[in-house]
This record gives sequence, structure tokens and C-alpha cells, in this order.
Amino acid sequence: RNRASKMTGPSSFAVAAPALSPRCRRIHQSCIRRRRGRHARTSLREPLPAVDPASDDDGAFVSAARGGATSTVAADATRGVSSPVGAKTIGWGMRRGAVPPDNPLLDDPETAGYCVYSHADWSHAYKSVKGEFDYEVSSAEVEGTIPAALRGGVLYRIGPGLFERGGVEYNHMLDGDGYGLRFEFTEAGAVRFKSRFVRTDEFKAEEAADAVMYRGTFGTMREGGAIANAFDLHQKNLANTNILAWGGKVYALYEAGRPVELDPETLEARGETSLGGKLNPGMFISMGAPQVLESALGLGGRAFTAHPHTDPHTGRAVGWGWKSLVSQRAVEATFWEWDHGWAERSETVHMLAGCEAAPHDFAVTKSWYVMIQNCLKVDPLPYLVGMRGAGECLVSQPEDPVTVHLVPRPGNTRRGGGGGAINTAGSIGDASSSVSAAGPKESFEIHVALAHDGPPLAEGPDVSPQGARDWVTLYTAGWEKLTPGSFLGEWSASARWDFDVATALTPDFNVIPRTLLWRYRVNAATGEVIRDVTPGCEDLCIDHPHVNPLFEGRRECRYIFASLSNEVRCSGPPVGYVRVDLATGETQKWYAGNRCFCEEAVVVPKTAYAWDGSGLGGIGDEAGFAAGAAGAEDACWLLCMIADHREGEGGEGRSSLVVLDGADLSAGPVARIWLKHRIPHGLHGMFVSGGGGAAAAR
Repeated sequence: RNRASKMTGPSSFAVAAPALSPRCRRIHQSCIRRRRGRHARTSLREPLPAVDPASDDDGAFVSAARGGATSTVAADATRGVSSPVGAKTIGWGMRRGAVPPDNPLLDDPETAGYCVYSHADWSHAYKSVKGEFDYEVSSAEVEGTIPAALRGGVLYRIGPGLFERGGVEYNHMLDGDGYGLRFEFTEAGAVRFKSRFVRTDEFKAEEAADAVMYRGTFGTMREGGAIANAFDLHQKNLANTNILAWGGKVYALYEAGRPVELDPETLEARGETSLGGKLNPGMFISMGAPQVLESALGLGGRAFTAHPHTDPHTGRAVGWGWKSLVSQRAVEATFWEWDHGWAERSETVHMLAGCEAAPHDFAVTKSWYVMIQNCLKVDPLPYLVGMRGAGECLVSQPEDPVTVHLVPRPGNTRRGGGGGAINTAGSIGDASSSVSAAGPKESFEIHVALAHDGPPLAEGPDVSPQGARDWVTLYTAGWEKLTPGSFLGEWSASARWDFDVATALTPDFNVIPRTLLWRYRVNAATGEVIRDVTPGCEDLCIDHPHVNPLFEGRRECRYIFASLSNEVRCSGPPVGYVRVDLATGETQKWYAGNRCFCEEAVVVPKTAYAWDGSGLGGIGDEAGFAAGAAGAEDACWLLCMIADHREGEGGEGRSSLVVLDGADLSAGPVARIWLKHRIPHGLHGMFVSGGGGAAAAR
């Protein structure tokens, strides 16, 4: 859109129509037409204009039954163009992020959704935090009213918070040391904030030495180059990815290590846990040697997922540990289920054949554990000789298809009675009837929003017994197209900017693929896999999708909530949130502003049915669910950390916790809690109801 009439001075600019190609002009005009209706609270999908037939398709995919042959489904009129390959943002003709931070274009609400932002602002996302904090938030810094469902509860969040030692910057932002946050909501409506680094033994040793002493996953190493790092296979447990709050325990999670227990009140690190002897210490690699020998070499350990889930069908926490079996070129995944007293209720072992890097996330349905195995290979030599981190040795294999794994939960008869009932007694699961089906190529799936038995809700509320028995549906956040080469290498690559940046660690979205909300349909009887973009999300760039935790694993689940970057099919930082209706394809959106960067939303149910002080209240009682929660899929609050670079000194920004209403997301915040400072861009979190140990969200 030509904004020249509203801007003056050297920072203003305009895009003249004659400077655009005919194709770009058609897309540009279509964007303007869509923008005119943007302020409506609900929007339907709109067809995009005709596109160049040489452009990429939308990634829709159908596999053949078990035979392995594949075909691509033709894109319909609502899809067609992939995210721009070049460095121009649709409508403005600039490299994404190149707008100077003082340009008034950033403050124009009409640009919301167009991927208009300044990398000068975004570059602060992975700048080290200025310390640890503990204070009660002044009532003057609380806007709106804290909802009653949150009072008496605690929100935990975590992410990387420290990115250098001894004046030396880490190699990658994901190598940042874990930094936990705690928001305590009192019954009177006050909020107390506490933050603390996850002070593992490794962290304390490096803090005392003020130097890097341990290798990080993504290439951070001690000084001295390859000679100082060769044949040291130990990786630092960064404890920076997620929080598991369950049964009175709080754990900081990192998928390349064991959980680190935190004090629920002070966030003090209490040390790593083996979860009752399930997680052996040591590097999570087995060469097939005797356990005694591998232990002596620091091998044979088992890591724990950074994405456990809570299952509303049973009221259990579900997680899995893994180790890489090098001689078999496989990953051994062991699934466990725990009740709220941490009593183990089941264990299931599944082999991911041909897998060299464990999946990042998984899902739980009433009948299945669901995983997508991405196509990555490991080139271990650079790691062994101290030249690269383990994560840098991952090599993308886009020519190979992803594999969808359906692992039966204990009691699942697979073809009987809609997948079978879930045992309530402790049991050993039988994975012999697992399904491993080939999916699309050039794909990489990151986070799983939802999986359920049966076909998608969009096919209607009713489903045949065979459909419920044979089909599994899952929704994932995944890249638009996986390219060959070093995995995640582009996340630490950026061209120079025409302004100062806070740190070079912050990713440049011009070299990062767009993240879409994909829908998979998997036939457990035939191995057929169908993948397409979730209806209503064809134009969107999203990440960190979640559902109301009362509806996790349920076909009744109607809404997915996610962070939102833009609506012009390109990669960019998250600046808002979206609610996607899985039945109709309708969406609700709210944008925080072009200078505001949004983290994952933690979804908390509104209904009192969710709280009884002993876990997911009443969960596992299907009659209670029908009476207390069914039909209330959007009856939830979204707790969202946002860094606002219109605030703070020198453009550094200031963070706040925003509360959005899942039933009316586009109306904006019902409450905002301002902190005194900026918090680095975090990853995941969990809410705990009043009582201190009752998990209400993942």
C-alpha cells in the first residue's frame, strides 16, 4: 500500500505501481482488498489471484497404501503460491526487517499482517537478560482485571536467557542457558514475578570461571579450538526448552538431557532427575557395547523429551525418553504414563527405524502415541574431532519422506472399538502393532498442536465406527519446504543491516522457511497418509500451536491457537495470535503491533471443571467431561509474553504478560501485566492451578 501521503522526511518511501511486475501487482492489489475487511472479528478464506504456474505448489500430499508410491494433490483455488523466495516483502518491496526502527510505517496499524518490522527491534530477542528478579508487580502496572480462573495459580515459563561467557558470545541462540520465569497470581488479584537461571552444576562452574567450559549442542565450545574439544562427547544440559509441572514437582526440560528439578517457589535448581531410574546418565548414544563399558565411556544414557503432554482421557502425564542406537541406525523411544502421584501406569517401547535424530514433539490420542520422524542424518566426525556441535552435524535429507508413527497405547486393540479403551492399571504396552507410514518429502515438522482418533472435524461431527477405528488426524507446525544442507544453519546466518543490531545471534527471517499449520490424515489400516494446509491457514505464517488442554486428543476439539507472524505467505517474527476453527476454516486474529514480538501462548481453561487442586480436575471421567467441558472449546484464557519495543530505553524493549480471551481473541487483551524490563524471547511454559502442583496446560 502506498503510504507516502502519510509520511514525510527521508525515512518515508512509496511503492509505485509501475515498478511492480504484473504478477506482483495482482498480488499487491489482492492484499489491499483483503486488508479492507481485516477489522472484522471473523474472516473466511479468500481465493488468491492466479499465480505463475512455475511457482511451487502448496505441499498437499497423498500417499499410496503401504506400497510406498506417492503423488501430489493438485492445489485448489485457495492455495498455490509459496512464500517469496526473494528478499522483498509483498506490498513494500523491501528486504524483510529492513525498515529502520524510527520509520513511522512501523506504527501504522494498516500494515498489520504484512510482515513489516525492523530487525533492529527483533535483534534484541536473544540478547542476554540483565539479571534475576523477584518483585511484586505494582497495581499501576496491571491493566485490566486478572480473570478469576487464574487467581491462586502460577504460570511457569522458560527459554534461553544468557548468550555469552567471559565476553565471548555463544555460537547459537539455542545454546543459551535456561532462564525460568514464575508469575504467581494471588486471590486478591496481585501478581508476583520471579526469574532465575537454571543453575545446574555446569552453569555454576562456568559462572565461577566466567568462561565456556562445556560444549553446547549448536557449536558453542570451550576456547582452544578442535584440540581442546576433540573426543569430549559430553554436552551441557541447557535446561532451556520447557517446563513440566506435575504432581508437586517442577522440571526444566531439554530434549538433549535429563530433566532438572526446580523448587516450585524459588526456582532454585535441585539437580537432574532420572525419573525413578528411567533415565540413565551419560550421552544418549549406544554403540551396542556392554552397559558397563558404555557407562565408563560416558555413553548409554537416555534423554527426555522437551514436550510431555497431559492426557484428559486418563488424567495422566505422558512423556518419553530416547537414545540413539548407532549400530542399528535407529532411535529407541520409551513412552511412560504417570498418574498425579507420579506412580508409573504404563511403559511402551518403540523403535524408530532409520532414525538418527529423535522427533522434537509428539501427540497423544485415546488410542495412540503419534510421532513424525523427520529426515535428518548425522555426520558424527566433525563432532568427534571437536570442530562442530552435535546439532551442527545434522544434515537435512529432503529427498526422503517423513515417517508417521502410530504407536498403540496399552489396551489399544487397533482395529477394535475405535481403538480400544485405555487401561487404568499399570501395564507394559505392546508396540508390535505399530504403524509406520511414509509421508511427504521436503518436509520438516516441529510442534504438534493436536492429534485425535478419527477423520478431521471439518468432515462433520459424526463419524462411522470404521472411520473412528482406521483414521488418525493430527495438526502440526512445520516448515514450508525443507532444503538440503546443514540443519538449522540458516538460523545463525544473516546479511548485514543498515542499522545497529543488539546481537548477531537473532535469526534473520529472510533465510528461514515459513512455518505453516499442516493437517495430516493417517489410515492405520492401510498406511495411507494425506497432508494439506489446515483450511483457513493457507496465507499464514504461524508457530507454537496449542489447544484447550481439556480437549487434547479429542476429536471434539474445534479450535487451535497459535502465534501469528503475517498473512502474506512469508517467514517473519511473531507479532500476534490467531484462532483457527477446525470445523469451518474461519479465523480470528489479534496483532500486538509491528514492534511487538509474541511468544507461545499458554492456554488455560476457564471452566471450574478444570480445577480441583489434585490435577486435571475430573479428567478421565467422560461423563464429567460431557457435563462440564464439552462445547466449551474456546472457553479458555491465553497467557502470552510480549516484548514491546515502543517501550524501554534505547529500543531495548519492555516485556509484559498479556491475557487474551479464547472466545473473543480479536478483541485484544483483557489484562496486561507490565514487567520492569525486557525478557529474552522464550520458548514454552505451563500453568498450575491453585494448590501448587495441578497442571492445567502443557
